[in-house]
Amino acid sequence: MQFNGYIDLHIHTNNSDGQFSPSEIIEFAQKSGTQFIAISDHDSINGLEEFHENLPVDMFGIDAVEFSSFILLNNRKIRLHLLGYGFDTKNYKMVSLLDEMREKRLSAHHNLLRLLQEQNVCLSDESLAKLDLERYCWFDREVIKCLEQEHYSPSLICEYRKYFKAHRFSYGDDYDLDIKRAIETIKASGGYAILAHPMAYKLDRDDVSSIILKLLTFGIDGIEVYQSDCSDADSDYLNEIATKYSLLSSVGSDFHRLINSDGRIIGRGIDDNLCLTETSFANKVLEKKMVFKGGAK
Repeated sequence: MQFNGYIDLHIHTNNSDGQFSPSEIIEFAQKSGTQFIAISDHDSINGLEEFHENLPVDMFGIDAVEFSSFILLNNRKIRLHLLGYGFDTKNYKMVSLLDEMREKRLSAHHNLLRLLQEQNVCLSDESLAKLDLERYCWFDREVIKCLEQEHYSPSLICEYRKYFKAHRFSYGDDYDLDIKRAIETIKASGGYAILAHPMAYKLDRDDVSSIILKLLTFGIDGIEVYQSDCSDADSDYLNEIATKYSLLSSVGSDFHRLINSDGRIIGRGIDDNLCLTETSFANKVLEKKMVFKGGAK
């Protein structure tokens, strides 16, 4: 099926590291002429209920998540993002994995707060209550906001800005998820597994090809061929791979925010480099009736 509006199946909300709520994302999508969207937050599906409840009748949606994962290639550990679509949100394996990632986020956030305490920087109960310790985010930036609101000295805040810049916040190796397990979980819960933005990992094409070939043995269903950061030449290259190995092709802006953004727009990408009304993956999930229409709830 070809939509009258654009398709964007990779969008983040404030349920992970995005700026806007699912309701606000829907409004942005409407303004950009996008008709079929997915909320694909990092390691969380907390925004899906609001997504379902607020999608208007002239739009389509599909449940999604983006897992933080890794693959081993020639003894190298390479971090990858994996998109899951159309899965059963109540499936035991899916729920268990999401709970596991949530607990790991909590641990990482508490560790950072403990580091501050050891340096005699203790946030007030009021500030701690404002922090969403369960949410995937740039937690160091959230901490800086709290320090500013509590009127810590500019010199101390500057010191921590420099520290966080030099030691960029990371959920660390303990947070990593084997991409094979992530694929197995998505498929066990009835969903499709799509490799997110294959060209965004700063790898050469040979490595990208090797990774996709390995993911094929794990049961990957498709790749994000069209993405905001992807050049036309890169999309052509990815489309050749998708065609050669009978992989589904998807499209996503990877929209997060307006502040400190590179101008990407939901459905349109950067400088209108997306603007797609059809992909093989969109056609497949429509055929399988894994898409929900606005106003259904």
